[in-house]
Amino acid sequence: MTCREAIQEVFENEDGVLMTNQVIDRISARYPDEPWKESTIRAHLTGLSVNHQSSRYYPSVRKYAFLFSLGNGRYRRWDPGRDGTWVVTDTGVQLADESEDMAALAEERELEPTAIGVSLSVERDLERTLTTNLEQLESGLRLYMESGVTGQQLDTGAIGRLDILAIDRYDNCVVIELKAGTADDRVCGQILRYMGWVKRELAGGAKVRGMIVASDFSDSLKYAVEAMPEVVLKRYEVHFEFSDV
Repeated sequence: MTCREAIQEVFENEDGVLMTNQVIDRISARYPDEPWKESTIRAHLTGLSVNHQSSRYYPSVRKYAFLFSLGNGRYRRWDPGRDGTWVVTDTGVQLADESEDMAALAEERELEPTAIGVSLSVERDLERTLTTNLEQLESGLRLYMESGVTGQQLDTGAIGRLDILAIDRYDNCVVIELKAGTADDRVCGQILRYMGWVKRELAGGAKVRGMIVASDFSDSLKYAVEAMPEVVLKRYEVHFEFSDV
């Protein structure tokens, strides 16, 4: 019995979500004499998750991947129909169709695919920065959290993964869509779909509004937002400072 096989056994008849500590406890109870450390089990959970960005560092384990990471140490069985197919690329782990879109976009803009990958990296960095302090966007804004589910990369199923879902000071829902560089009016349909899903599935009667965060905005997007008073634009700026070492 290997650590990987023990984890597979734990999830064999499990249809729900398990926390990392739950997996560790179940393995310890079933195999008290095995020498696997908690860190070993955690590493295997990472490697066995098709969408975990760090799974690419465990290629010998990732080839057996059957889990889907929900973030914050939560895992469930991977459902390809619901979760999509995930692949390892030069810039990380991403949905296969996103990888194809990245290549197509690179060709359209006459750029190397890695240049598009840089944009994806900027979005991830921006996401990490904001989720640690959402009040940078608006006073009183906080990350959505309910029953162990957080608003960072919230899985909406067929609609896709919502960048950030926040709650404002009045307990209303705020859907935040992040874009590296200049955002154009194509983002309108995307954020409206997420807002509609949140209104139907999570809001419970609370108001739902949206924010589009980017470094700049096309004129077409600015005109579109004029007709969507529930959506606002927020510009981010990147500053570099240099000092002698």
